Amino acid sequence: MQPSVLRCGIGVAGLLLFSALPLAAQDSPPGYLQIFREEVKPGRAGSHVITEAGWPRAFAKAKMKNYYIAMTAVYGPPEAWFMEGHESMAELEESNKAIESAPGLTAELDKLAQADAANISGARGLLGRFRAELSNPGKVDVAKTRVWEVLVFQVRPGHEADFNEAAKLYKSTVEQGKIDFPWATYEVLAGMPGPVYLVFLPHLTLTEIDPATGVGAQLGKAFTEEAQKKLSSLAEGYTSVEDIVFTVSPQMSYMSDEFVARDPKFWTRKPPAAKKQTASVSQ
Repeated sequence: MQPSVLRCGIGVAGLLLFSALPLAAQDSPPGYLQIFREEVKPGRAGSHVITEAGWPRAFAKAKMKNYYIAMTAVYGPPEAWFMEGHESMAELEESNKAIESAPGLTAELDKLAQADAANISGARGLLGRFRAELSNPGKVDVAKTRVWEVLVFQVRPGHEADFNEAAKLYKSTVEQGKIDFPWATYEVLAGMPGPVYLVFLPHLTLTEIDPATGVGAQLGKAFTEEAQKKLSSLAEGYTSVEDIVFTVSPQMSYMSDEFVARDPKFWTRKPPAAKKQTASVSQ
């Protein structure tokens, strides 16, 4: 999902969700991300979309404001990620309490979860904190972003400083080269063995991932041999780096009316209709 030089450092280098609470045309990363990862069973992707579309309808009916973006992996494990942004832990907790106290909503969500059990083989919840000093948010219109690239860094315990140094070196090189290459880094606070960092990279189209063209070519020229060697040495502090490419699913997302109005043709797309079950007739 990223230029080869990026894989050398911040990476070997380097998801993003610049905001699940987008208000302006240029969105800023929220302070905290509540992420839900679902492992989708083979052959159940279509059914999963149909079932998941029930959640936005339920939240909208209850007038909830826990807006989130959903996306599905096209390169990587068969997963769907649901990302909800908040500016503080207090705000996040308030949102969760509002859902619990909404009349009839919990029962409706329980029904949806039971129906969705046939589509997924596992699930995990993550909590991430935005690290501004390790990010380069830039100018991003989330409503127009169709592809998200997420780099999952598993860091060796005690080597967090290596990741931080690599991220800052990468950021300074991009700034000096005046390259339009935004990303947001989140430190995982809970939900999986750590230390773990998630680096979110926004793309308008899948073609932007090509390291031989566009930003990829600019990055290759910006990094000196010395800088690449430094990034490679710092990468020894990682146990693994996973690169996952996602496409946004408007059918499974739950966004505010103001956000949807920024690109209504895309964000109002409906999920495919569920197939009707026909009873067999014995002769």
